[in-house]
Parts: sequence; structure tokens; C-alpha cells
Amino acid sequence: MEKKLFKPHYDRAFKRKVIEEYLTTGCTKMFLLRKYDIQFKSGIQTWMRVLGYKDPHTPPQNFNFGKIIITSLPKNKKNSDADTTKLQKRIFELERQLEDEKLRSEAYARIIEKAEKEFKIPIRKKPGTK
Repeated sequence: MEKKLFKPHYDRAFKRKVIEEYLTTGCTKMFLLRKYDIQFKSGIQTWMRVLGYKDPHTPPQNFNFGKIIITSLPKNKKNSDADTTKLQKRIFELERQLEDEKLRSEAYARIIEKAEKEFKIPIRKKPGTK
């Protein structure tokens, strides 16, 4: 004998009422799920998407920027020298920051090695572990 799962059906007005309460009162979705005994966790989120509501509490998703457009720089000699100097300074600054980060990384690696030897415990994640 097969078990049939009861899948409750909620009418559109009820869905809108719950969504409006979520958006206006600032209650959490879990609170409203429990309050109205809604059977599935993603109910409010799904209803919002289907009915065209935007969730202000959801962080923005990653964007796909597509193609990169390369444009040529203007060939103004006067500004070019000043820009070149600024860019060279910026490159020097970034190279120095990179060197600092490499040293910091090396220091962390040595600290971990010393801790593993001294305390005889593995700290690094071994390859192939889940």
C-alpha cells in the first residue's frame, strides 16, 4: 500500500496576504511559516518569485558581465606622460603589496608547519578528503 503525501493548496489571496505581511512587518519567513502552518520551507520564497515580488532581504546574485570591450586610450601626449607616471607609481605600489602578501603567506605556512610538528596534529586539509 503506497502512502500518499498530502500537498496542501493555498489560494492566491492567502499567498499575497502572507507575502505582504512578510514585506511590511519584517517578520522572518520561518515565523510566518509556523504562524500559518505552511508545509514547505521555501513556500514564501517560491510564491514571491511566482507572483512577481522582490525580496529586499535577499543579497544580490552574481552577475555575468559577458564580453569585455577593449578600447584604445587617447593619444594625447601631454596627459600621457602624467598618466604614465601615475601608472608606474601604481604598479610599484601593487608590486610591493604583492611582495608583502607573499611574505605573509610564507609566514603563515611556517607557523602551521611549526604547530603541526610541536603539537603533532594535522592542521592542513589532506588531498582527497571530503
